[in-house]
Amino acid sequence: MEYSRSKLAMAAFLLLGLLSFVVDARLPVKSIIRGPDCVGKSEDRTYNKRVRRLINILVDETKNVRRENYNDYSYVHSYPNRDNGSVIGGATCDRQLWKLDCWSCLVTAKNKLNDNCGHTHDARIELADCSIWYKMIR
Repeated sequence: MEYSRSKLAMAAFLLLGLLSFVVDARLPVKSIIRGPDCVGKSEDRTYNKRVRRLINILVDETKNVRRENYNDYSYVHSYPNRDNGSVIGGATCDRQLWKLDCWSCLVTAKNKLNDNCGHTHDARIELADCSIWYKMIR
């Protein structure tokens, strides 16, 4: 049985469309439960870079670390020679989420933190399926 290229292309297009519908249908609810809570404005560009780096690490790593009821990951971005330059943070996802859903929820939380808190010493946000927090270590 021989298929024309146009029929194969149409079948591939329909299959991809169906797959994208299934992926979109299972994305988590991203409603805000608490926050964003933001404390203290930081003008220190180096510290603000550390916060951005920390949040990116949390978003990328949390989806892979499974604990009892959550995907849970914490990280310290430390600089031992500075008194107030270190930052600690953590992120969690509901363990029932697929890795992609956990990542998607954390990206939403990260964006809401960035939009609302900007450069702060401490921040926290809790969505329906995930949360992110960070805090300056003094």
